[in-house]
Amino acid sequence: MSLTVEILEMLDAHNVGAATHTVRSCSEPVALIELLEMLWSSGIDGAGDVIGAVLERLQQLRSAR
Repeated sequence: MSLTVEILEMLDAHNVGAATHTVRSCSEPVALIELLEMLWSSGIDGAGDVIGAVLERLQQLRSAR
């Protein structure tokens, strides 16, 4: 299952905590960027928290290079 689909299912179930945890453990920058692009203008409840986690994780991955 793709990261985006997995996160959307979690947000649909109102499980923002699990969604942010999943994002924080992801090590695939491309998947994170795709998720960020989709969530940015989605208006989905909880998307803001997940966007913050995505940006944080991307920064961590960038620093690790």
